[in-house]
Amino acid sequence: MILIHLAQRGGGDVGDVKLSDLIAVQTAVREHFGWNYHDDVISANEMGKAMSVATPFGVVNWSPVERQKTLNELKLKLASANKVVIVGASANEHDIDDLDADECVVIAADGSVGAVGGVANLACVVTDFDGNPYLEKAADGGTIFIAHAHGDNRDTWQQSLTRWSRMASPPRLILTHQVTESIEGMENYGGFTDGDRAVCLALALGVGLDRISLVGFSTTVIGKWSGQTEPVQKFEKLKWMLKILQVLGLGDQVSTNASLEH
Repeated sequence: MILIHLAQRGGGDVGDVKLSDLIAVQTAVREHFGWNYHDDVISANEMGKAMSVATPFGVVNWSPVERQKTLNELKLKLASANKVVIVGASANEHDIDDLDADECVVIAADGSVGAVGGVANLACVVTDFDGNPYLEKAADGGTIFIAHAHGDNRDTWQQSLTRWSRMASPPRLILTHQVTESIEGMENYGGFTDGDRAVCLALALGVGLDRISLVGFSTTVIGKWSGQTEPVQKFEKLKWMLKILQVLGLGDQVSTNASLEH
């Protein structure tokens, strides 16, 4: 297995994969579903602009300087872990039994934070804001959220950030987008669904493939922690998730056999 290092910027090599290749998949996904690239650009630019001031939504910890500190903290936490476990929407109780092990940290993909909310070593939640009600419960407490903007969640992220800003301890934020242009204060690490974007994030922050473990990733089951969605389209999205993880060398950790699902 190739030890992958993903550069944050500049299309750096990812083993046999380039960051530009991962971002190209986002273009292929948009074309497949007929989504408008301009919608992604508008949403990302609006988030970038709203979060560029000293106290975005009135929250000091959401400033560009504080977000960079949050990113540095997350990178150190992931670098110090012997294992990084990324939890997907199909996770069950058995999958998370050992997640409090001292040697691992956990990344939750969106609503799957509902499965791991009590885990002490939760490093961050990767979200495009549709994993409710579980997301809302996790937001108040200073957890790191990797907050993603795309064309279909423009109203949702604005509403969510407004609500979270009023919490006693709002989540700390790192911002991501899915466009080819650079946007100040935001990153595109590649990926499409919350689950495979979580993998791309971990790789971007220096975690080797040999330290990444996936639980609750499936192409045949829409997990209980998944946001409300149209089933036919959701299964199409999961196929794209698998394609990305196969490119990265982690496709063997995704369940593709319905008869083996819990």
